[in-house]
Amino acid sequence: MPSTTKLSGRVPTTLFFAALFAANTVFGGEPYRAKVLARELAVQLPKAAGQNVFLEGEQGMGTTKQNLDSQGVILKGYDVVAFYKERKAVKGSSDLSATYQSATYLFTSAANKAEFEKDPAKYAPQYGAFCAYGVTLGVLADPEIPDAFLVYKGKLYVCGNQGALKDFKKDIDSNIDKANVNWRQLASQ
Repeated sequence: MPSTTKLSGRVPTTLFFAALFAANTVFGGEPYRAKVLARELAVQLPKAAGQNVFLEGEQGMGTTKQNLDSQGVILKGYDVVAFYKERKAVKGSSDLSATYQSATYLFTSAANKAEFEKDPAKYAPQYGAFCAYGVTLGVLADPEIPDAFLVYKGKLYVCGNQGALKDFKKDIDSNIDKANVNWRQLASQ
């Protein structure tokens, strides 16, 4: 018999969608679109399904899987803030590092490190620094050098090469939607 989780009070929409996502993952089917504000909500899921439920900021967008080297460094050691400020890939220094969501970020300057530490979520690359176009196709690809990138609507997307970046940018909003859907599954594998 499935376990029942009862949530009292106002249920955040994110939690509701996480429960529906888990149910869809276990039972299949199309995603549900709904806006819910509830005083009380009971959700029945099989016991195994509870292990796959995640929320953004816990295990969702970017925290379960990250493209790290053997030392736990993300983006091959390139300065994530430089992608935003200088609009180019610049190698960081191991003397200037910070940790966010178990990944080590390297920086070219103390100013960039301080900027990152003020709001690391703002700078963290989408899809754990895997190729954004690859995630659109449902695969995790490791960019050789993260010089094919795009800052779009305040978010950093890294691609495997210039061709992948060009394809990702062709229908960018649609590609981001596809990648976001695929990432939920890829990140939990």
